[in-house]
Amino acid sequence: MLISYSLNFRDYKAAQTLHAKRSAMPYLSYCLARYIYPVLGLCILAFEFTPRHFVGSPQPKLFSTLCGFTLVCLPLYVHWLTRRSYERTRSNSSDCSIEFGQETIHTRGLHTRSEVEWAAIQSSSEDNKTFLLYLAPARFLVIPKRACTNEQAGELRKLLQDKVKSNSVAV
Repeated sequence: MLISYSLNFRDYKAAQTLHAKRSAMPYLSYCLARYIYPVLGLCILAFEFTPRHFVGSPQPKLFSTLCGFTLVCLPLYVHWLTRRSYERTRSNSSDCSIEFGQETIHTRGLHTRSEVEWAAIQSSSEDNKTFLLYLAPARFLVIPKRACTNEQAGELRKLLQDKVKSNSVAV
């Protein structure tokens, strides 16, 4: 089975999100940075700008306002870091292909070729956008589901069940 695609930023971000959800601490960091801290920042800003807080020195108001604003802007900073990481780790933006054989997985890009034995795949993970094939705890092959037909996705799922030690499916 051969799957060809060009990895774009949305695919990269989906893969990083799925990877973050694999264990408790990265998932907690993900939730804090994207949801909890911005809500806390909005609460701080709302509390600071209620009429009863306009009395007094401006320093406490300035500090808490800056803290609230920083917390609200944290998802934008995380997005910027993810975009920067994507741009720094991409060797090229051309098409790549992954061919799944019975014994090996062949990957090809513009200037790269590699061959990985199925035994080297430690685990795999899947959600509604992405398949991840783990070579090490933080090193994985990304296969966006948008590049697969329904038949290819089913065949890949079956291959992963047969060939990979541990699989997980995120919802």
